Amino acid sequence: MINGIIKLFYSEIVKTKMKSMPNKQYSIRDEYKEMSNIAMKVDSIFMISIKVILTLFLIVMSLRINLIFGIGTILILGTYILYKIYIENQFKNHVKNSVGNLKNNIEQGTQYIVTDKIKQKINALISLLLIGIFSNFNYIIIGCFILVFMFTIKDIYSNINK
Repeated sequence: MINGIIKLFYSEIVKTKMKSMPNKQYSIRDEYKEMSNIAMKVDSIFMISIKVILTLFLIVMSLRINLIFGIGTILILGTYILYKIYIENQFKNHVKNSVGNLKNNIEQGTQYIVTDKIKQKINALISLLLIGIFSNFNYIIIGCFILVFMFTIKDIYSNINK
């Protein structure tokens, strides 16, 4: 019981403190932003250097094994780099197109999704739920409720896909 009282007082204190806090967004200080930017740059430089070192090691080892194997490795790595650049450009174009399509979909609005027929079905659904509550949820009523609910969801989904 004492734990419950302490928890109640603690939660009320936390609620009052949180209500008195400002609603604006908190910003990180500039020196911390600089430190995080420096850390990200160091990480990216470190990863690039590891990739370059591993690539050079792979090329040197393949050239030591066999000259033709080394040349093949160089060609495969070059092809991989070109493929990666191509995929990156393709991804950027896809993102640009997707953002444009998303803007168009948002601008169209959603007032046509919910029709009068769907509103009537939702009203019937709520009526069935109330009847089910007052009749202690008879199995037949629950079955009707689920059936109407499935058709309503199907109708809403078909209107969204149009």
